[in-house]
Amino acid sequence: MNNYLLRILTGAGRIVPLFTVFFVLLHASAQAQITGMRAGSGAARIRIVLDMDSPAKFKESSTQDRITLDIDTAVKKKLQQTFNDASVKDVSIEKTGKKTSRLQINLKKPAQHKVIVLKKPNRLVIDVYRIQIVRITKDLGGGLAYTYWQDDMSGLPVRLYVLSLAPGSNYELRPFSGAGSANGRGRLSRAVAASGARAAVNACYFDTDGWVIGNCKWNGSFFGTDATPRSAFVVDKEGKASVQKDLAYRGTVSLPGSRILTIKGLNRQRITNDLVLFNRNYGSSTRTNEHGREVRIRQGRAVEISSKGNMALDNNSLVLSGHGVNADALARIRRGDRVAVDQTLGSRTADEARLVAGAGPLLLENGQVNVRVREEAIAPDIAYGRAPRTGAGVTADGTVLLMVVDGRSQNSAGMTLKEFAQYLKRFGAVSAVNFDGGGSSEMVLDGRIMNRPSDGSERPVSIGLGVFRK
Repeated sequence: MNNYLLRILTGAGRIVPLFTVFFVLLHASAQAQITGMRAGSGAARIRIVLDMDSPAKFKESSTQDRITLDIDTAVKKKLQQTFNDASVKDVSIEKTGKKTSRLQINLKKPAQHKVIVLKKPNRLVIDVYRIQIVRITKDLGGGLAYTYWQDDMSGLPVRLYVLSLAPGSNYELRPFSGAGSANGRGRLSRAVAASGARAAVNACYFDTDGWVIGNCKWNGSFFGTDATPRSAFVVDKEGKASVQKDLAYRGTVSLPGSRILTIKGLNRQRITNDLVLFNRNYGSSTRTNEHGREVRIRQGRAVEISSKGNMALDNNSLVLSGHGVNADALARIRRGDRVAVDQTLGSRTADEARLVAGAGPLLLENGQVNVRVREEAIAPDIAYGRAPRTGAGVTADGTVLLMVVDGRSQNSAGMTLKEFAQYLKRFGAVSAVNFDGGGSSEMVLDGRIMNRPSDGSERPVSIGLGVFRK
């Protein structure tokens, strides 16, 4: 080898030893290699990974019984793995040329797949799905749409159901009692039929006797309240939807003589030394016993006073029901006295809103995942782990999303709150709030239960959020 060639190889005018030149030539002629193949199995897919020492290009083709990748990277020897699986029989890769190889996946039945190219380190990933990845949207007319989405979530199958209401649609959202015309619990499908809604999802939390846990109101009339600062889905008088955080109910009663009492609860069972406010959303009467005192208020004045309990409820008045020290305070009221009831959620927007449906926690804020579990004192059984979920989101253009996720089954793993927030974001939401979930998660559309409730049948719920024709 002459000095001229040495200068070209080294890029300099000096002479280098011959063994150095030999090393450079050997290194330059080294071929890219597939260094290994491995596979893993999940509930929704089989993942095959090829490890490489440099980036690779490929061409893929598939039939009903085979997936083939022709790769521009060599493999030293044939690699093969068999599977005890209903979808995939085996996978192998072998050399087809000096610098090429072929990966072949033999299927037992047709299956969807996806090829992913990764760098640092260089890898070729092939996901073969046991489930069908499906996203079907149906336009229901008038600005209402329905989407069914079956997806692979990091190796787990999930099923989602979404109602979308465009701004200015022919529909509006209203809350209603699961028990029909009274406070309590009932099957959502029956309540939807009774209310005349076209569709609905479950909404607020509740206890076993139907006591609504969460700030929920329609046209200024509350179904239930919550003094703990939590998030809620809100629609103002103009129909604009949003998600508001840190809404906490505070109710007071101003009596003659400037005395002010604190309302301790709304539309629920009266307990010791309690002061509960009732309206027609609770039912036809207060269902209280005679060990207290009740005052009916109409247009800011006391119009009826009773110590018999179980006072009738109507659409034009409120009833204060006191026990113990609060019954004693109500005993000072006389018919005709001025009695002012003040109720606030601590937000002018929420106080003036047409609809408030509260549960929590917040999931999305300004387009970013922000799951406020601690801030909203969410119970551990809701805050952690995968479960069926229900929630509401709002997109940048004001479209409302009502999303239900199945869980606790082989067909759908459920989601953590963070995963749920991410899926709402993928669907376009920039703000979102979580509703009651678990066995309560349900969607009804046109008389059909669209999802698979995890109890195996409908769990009676307290509040539904319905889609009504205007």
